[in-house]
Amino acid sequence: MNIRPVAFLAALLPFFAVHATYLVAAGNGTVEWCNPYLDSCTSISATGRKPPASYLFRALMLPSAVLMMAYWWLNHAWLGSINTRSSAAGQRANNWMLGLGLLACVGLIMYVTVLGERGDAWAVQRRVGTILFFSFTFLAQLLLLAQLRRLNVPGVRRGLLGLMAVVCATLLVAGLATVVLDAWNGAWYATVEDAFEWVLTLLLQSNFLLGYFVWRQAGWALTVKERAM
Repeated sequence: MNIRPVAFLAALLPFFAVHATYLVAAGNGTVEWCNPYLDSCTSISATGRKPPASYLFRALMLPSAVLMMAYWWLNHAWLGSINTRSSAAGQRANNWMLGLGLLACVGLIMYVTVLGERGDAWAVQRRVGTILFFSFTFLAQLLLLAQLRRLNVPGVRRGLLGLMAVVCATLLVAGLATVVLDAWNGAWYATVEDAFEWVLTLLLQSNFLLGYFVWRQAGWALTVKERAM
């Protein structure tokens, strides 16, 4: 069974959702027309906060969260099948990757379901969901990369893993930069915060796309075996 479309859709469906939502929101005048990656004119949250863009955002992002869950579960099953003789530490890393990846998706669901709702409780849920999604997805991606490097999966080129490492390093540097800039000059950072959000989201999703190419190079396919009675 070819399961590579799961990784492909886990990368591209959220990308399409965010940009399509922005176009709908800008077309309806709820956000301004601009290049959010450079102009820092609107946040991702603002694009999906009001109808009709909010309907599209929820309709696409909730299935995206499910696809990401499937992505982490399939990686866990795949690496576990390769990892049968690995150390206990290697098995723990695989389990941690799955747990963090699933919690990140739960965070995304928490965020999406209350986006646009008013009240302090909903604001806290959105904030917690955002932190869970970004931080735990990043950590799960690091654990995936570490396992791929350690296992030296046949067919997977080192250059591809090197590109994944570059994306992870860029994410780390950009994330630390947001903390430093906010502490150094919070007023100025507020003018570029939205652009950082768009860039970090793009980088995070690009690693899902690289995961698709890892599966493709490895030639991995899911096999369902019938248990003997």
